[in-house]
Amino acid sequence: MKLPLLAALLGLLVPLPAYTQTADPDTQESSINAWKRQVSNRLASKRIYPRNSSPEGGTAKVLLVLDRTGNLISSALAESTGSTELDAAALAMVEAAAPFPQPPAEIQEDSLHLTAPIVFRAKTTPPWSGSLPPTESAAEQAKIDAKMRSICRGC
Repeated sequence: MKLPLLAALLGLLVPLPAYTQTADPDTQESSINAWKRQVSNRLASKRIYPRNSSPEGGTAKVLLVLDRTGNLISSALAESTGSTELDAAALAMVEAAAPFPQPPAEIQEDSLHLTAPIVFRAKTTPPWSGSLPPTESAAEQAKIDAKMRSICRGC
């Protein structure tokens, strides 16, 4: 009686074949897209519009090569904005943004090649001349100050 029970228990210890669980393709795609958004947000956080650049703006396409941990291996300009200042700013953004988030496990490559569009929006000029808004005349400012004092005594 003990022998069949022992044989049954030993049968439970037999290793079963291991099956690797494959992720759902939708889940893989969403984690890859989430990672790409993280990379894009990281780049955008380092964007600075150069002072002496063209006011029209433009889009630079930068080729990034990352390793498995998100470290920047190299970067190069794949498409120019037409402005050397904006192109240099795009490459500087990439350098400043490194290291990038680690890619998800679904991406198997040892080095990842990404092309990132970096958009510089056109500078808008204020409707007045110069960089500061126009100031009121001294008489208008005195009227405003008097009105404020009458509304808020002791403020």
